Amino acid sequence: MKSRTPAKVILFGEHAVVYGEPAIAMAIDLYSIVSVEKSENLLIDNSPPDRKYHSFILTAYEKSGYPDPVHIMVKSSFSPSSGLGSSASVTVGTVSTLLGMQGRWSKEVIARISFETEYAVQGRASPTDTSTVTSGGAIIISRGNVENLLWSVEKNGITWNIGKIDIKPIELIVANSGIRGSTAHLVSKVSSFVTKNKFGMDIIREIGEISKNAIEPLMDGDIEKIGSLMVKNNKLLNILGVGHEATTRIIDSVSSFSYGAKITGAGGGGSVIILPREREKVIERLEYLRIKYYNVKMDREGVSFIK
Repeated sequence: MKSRTPAKVILFGEHAVVYGEPAIAMAIDLYSIVSVEKSENLLIDNSPPDRKYHSFILTAYEKSGYPDPVHIMVKSSFSPSSGLGSSASVTVGTVSTLLGMQGRWSKEVIARISFETEYAVQGRASPTDTSTVTSGGAIIISRGNVENLLWSVEKNGITWNIGKIDIKPIELIVANSGIRGSTAHLVSKVSSFVTKNKFGMDIIREIGEISKNAIEPLMDGDIEKIGSLMVKNNKLLNILGVGHEATTRIIDSVSSFSYGAKITGAGGGGSVIILPREREKVIERLEYLRIKYYNVKMDREGVSFIK
């Protein structure tokens, strides 16, 4: 049995979501494929599993409750540690396939187990990535009330509400800086900044306001407004200390040809999302800089089975 799971970008609100502010994320048409078949011994990509390298897959297998050994095979069309939710995509694909083999397939159950998997591996997590790639389309995640509620996820006395947003299709360019950031380290770095600086929570709240203000233009397809909010969000992320010279270089190089661009995900490198005004000129700049990039659009389906 096989599952196909999209990647994701965070349009607005990364890091602030950790402090209760809303974030908006979107599934995109880059995919990981997870295949599972019964086996005499537990294998991952033809080898015995190593928890150091296969922590997400192993934990997903354990939490999915499948009773027998299996051979799990993973293929991905996008890079790990690039801010596109690679661990969430593989985790959701693994959980989806194992639940499907048990006749327990449900997007809400997949999202919950996948979040628990990421939390167990990382020690802290929000359900943003796992819920986005499970659901498909665009979602808002908030500790407050949301419209079009898909499901809620609870952990340690915190409840996150995940709602669907019916946004107009947007096409982005995702540029990979080639620098691998550590989500755990960057979350800790922001926590230290917020604790030590009196205005730290003001920055967090301002990012949350940007997420709220982005909903209407996303639903209306107001590209110029979306781009303007992306620029503001990115400046605030740089103040929090999650920028990197590599991502700044990319953003500066395409600013004349885009409505807006910003870090997506934890930062510290990773990827930049670009809303192009002149697509060919953006691509020309990225190729000149030898930056790996993807033209992407929204994936509406989320995790699904494939033959």
